[in-house]
Amino acid sequence: MPSNIKATILIVDDAPENIDVLTGVLRNDYKVKAALNGATAIQIANGKTKPDLILLDVLMPGIDGYEVCRQLKENVETTNIPVIFVTAKSEVKDEEYGFTLGAVDYITKPISPPLVLARVKTQLALYDQSRHLEKLVQQRTAELNETRVEIIRRLGRAAEFKDNETGMHVIRMSWFSRFLAEQIGKSEQWCDLLYNAAPMHDIGKIGIPDRVLLKPGKLDSEEWEIMKKHVEYGAEIIGDHSSPLLKLAKEVAIFHHEMPSQ
Repeated sequence: MPSNIKATILIVDDAPENIDVLTGVLRNDYKVKAALNGATAIQIANGKTKPDLILLDVLMPGIDGYEVCRQLKENVETTNIPVIFVTAKSEVKDEEYGFTLGAVDYITKPISPPLVLARVKTQLALYDQSRHLEKLVQQRTAELNETRVEIIRRLGRAAEFKDNETGMHVIRMSWFSRFLAEQIGKSEQWCDLLYNAAPMHDIGKIGIPDRVLLKPGKLDSEEWEIMKKHVEYGAEIIGDHSSPLLKLAKEVAIFHHEMPSQ
């Protein structure tokens, strides 16, 4: 988080006086939001502007703090928000239960202002670091995916060079495949996957002898049987992989000459 932007702390407690105390400790350094019950806390946490950290009381009417924490951690939208329990329940078993639910810290009442500030600062720093690392991972994953897609396209072009095709063939096949997938109602994600897998449809032609592949005239029956093997070669070249893109590319390579049954 940029240093000029204050982090937002959500305080959840059914006692207004406890909220006032924590607000007084935090308001000089942070933006403070408050909720008097668990349901409101969950609603705020799921809002457009999410808190960067939650200070959560345990003993509340209705939805108690433990249940609030459990629901927050089960929701993909809020699971990473750090939760610190602030409560009078100070037994080891209470702390242990709170940690098993996903809380990052446990502060007992009555609070010590310096301790609260120190714990909040530490957890916010860890959260910022976690978000930064997650962003780096996302960027790296996007780069790897882009590289993988580009490799597939270039391998498709390699087959075209051998087959004396033009570079537009792969492009046309990709767009036609995507268009047809859209017309039969496939999801946008699947259409994108097919668009990126289509360039590999003829990769198996690399394994066809030039005397057959480049023959100017009509193929005889023996040559035609050899030519038909390019779908098998394509599947072998792509191989077995857990990647959805490569799985679909293999399927395209095998079945791109199959006609639908009448």
